[in-house]
Amino acid sequence: MINVLIVDDEPFIRQGLLLLIDWESYGFQICGQASNGIQALECIRAVQPDLVISDIKMPEMDGMQLAKTLYEQYSGDIKLILLSGFYEFGYAKQAIKYQVDDYILKPIVKTELVQVLEEFRDAFHARLEEKRYQQKKDRMIMAQHMQSILLGVAEEEAITSLQPHYQDAGILRCILVEAECGPEQGADWCAKVEAWMGKPFPGQVLKPFTGDKNAVLLIVTDLMVNREGVALEPYLTRLHAELSQGQEAAIACYVGKEVHSLEALHESYQSCGIMKSLRFFTTSGPIYYFEFMDTNLFINRPGQSEKQLFDGLIKSIEEQQTDELYSHAKAIFQFFLDERIEPGMVRIHLHYLAYTLLDLVNSDTATPDSGLMESTFLKVNFAMLSMEENIDHLCEFSLMCAEKLKEQQKSNAMGVLAKIEAFIHEHYRENISLKLLGEQFYMNSAYLGQIFKKHYSISFSDYLNQLRIEEAARLLRRTDQRVYEIATMVGYRDSDYFISRFEKLMGETPAQYRKSAHAAYSLDSTSCTP
Repeated sequence: MINVLIVDDEPFIRQGLLLLIDWESYGFQICGQASNGIQALECIRAVQPDLVISDIKMPEMDGMQLAKTLYEQYSGDIKLILLSGFYEFGYAKQAIKYQVDDYILKPIVKTELVQVLEEFRDAFHARLEEKRYQQKKDRMIMAQHMQSILLGVAEEEAITSLQPHYQDAGILRCILVEAECGPEQGADWCAKVEAWMGKPFPGQVLKPFTGDKNAVLLIVTDLMVNREGVALEPYLTRLHAELSQGQEAAIACYVGKEVHSLEALHESYQSCGIMKSLRFFTTSGPIYYFEFMDTNLFINRPGQSEKQLFDGLIKSIEEQQTDELYSHAKAIFQFFLDERIEPGMVRIHLHYLAYTLLDLVNSDTATPDSGLMESTFLKVNFAMLSMEENIDHLCEFSLMCAEKLKEQQKSNAMGVLAKIEAFIHEHYRENISLKLLGEQFYMNSAYLGQIFKKHYSISFSDYLNQLRIEEAARLLRRTDQRVYEIATMVGYRDSDYFISRFEKLMGETPAQYRKSAHAAYSLDSTSCTP
């Protein structure tokens, strides 16, 4: 339901609005009433309505002052419809200035009110859906930025985007929370952790891009711990107890190394993987602290060349260089082998690569491609396969991504071409060119020329000339306009050039064509005369 606040200094007007229509049947509910702008602002702070319907002429604070305050304090999040017993242009100008949604004259007509409300409802739901989609997209982008930071391959953009959330933190840690059961038995840890955190910001709680469906990663700062008024250990003990409630499976928390900047957070994340490998060498638990474990038992040497190798594979997919996919896949696994990367870290890197590729392919769609999500590469346990088998699976997955991307690019190109065709038919009389179309539709003009000719089997210039000449022929048949006037009307600035183009396409000059067309018409007319 869309919450509505009614504001009018006349009680019978407010009551009349309440009874005029069945609000709920149109998707609205009245959440409050006020008799002037000051009372309205108090109500707005209390109930946060989606829509305010307000009279203009009111004591203490009128509708225009209310509109100005809403515009300045709520940045358009709360919409406003104004009522007035008379119409003045000055009010209309102010209403536009303060982004008022609509303006209804008194006495209020039911059909007009219903029409305004229905238009508002449709626009409201469209904005809501767009906002949800954008929030989802932002969360995905922020999570991907955090993943790149955790893997130590982040670019400046990733760090800059997350920095505002962590700029006041002095200490940061990664906390890996894991249920010790199979994926089919694991609870939704991400939802549970988010509920425990309250309202985590993007990149603070991550679903398991490691591939473990029963694990969630949490980024904890000293500010968060201090806010609870306890030290780190009681804070995490409370978290563990909360998540363990009602769960048969044991829960383990791996508390990563303490670091002091976002850039160093990958060290904390890597330490969580080290602790998972070392947990059977220690008697502590179920909360494992990196500082309390003997990490000399294991040698982990993660290299810094992963990003370069991954980028090479991604570039080959983007540029459709499928013959190079195998060599890139082989280079990635050879790197893991040469550097003796710990298997847990290899799995993390491979899943990061996989979801980066999925993001590339699914960037223009709301849901992931089902075929890719069911691919062998995302399902197999690579540790149980040979190196050659793993290379083949990665190569197969990359080829699928390349094919899906090619299909999308072709589909997108067809969609753009349809818009371009409509634009040409609307503006062919003007001085349009491939360069202008490229600028209009954000495409490289050379590439646009290629796909245009491939789709229409004719160059853009020939297509444009053909369209202009066809219209010129129609005008020659149906009007008495002079040839040079018709040339100008269909987009030619030079009548001589127009005549040469016309003769080339139609086999005769414009004058000859008109004469032939009129003669044919006269002949038809004569033959039809009784």
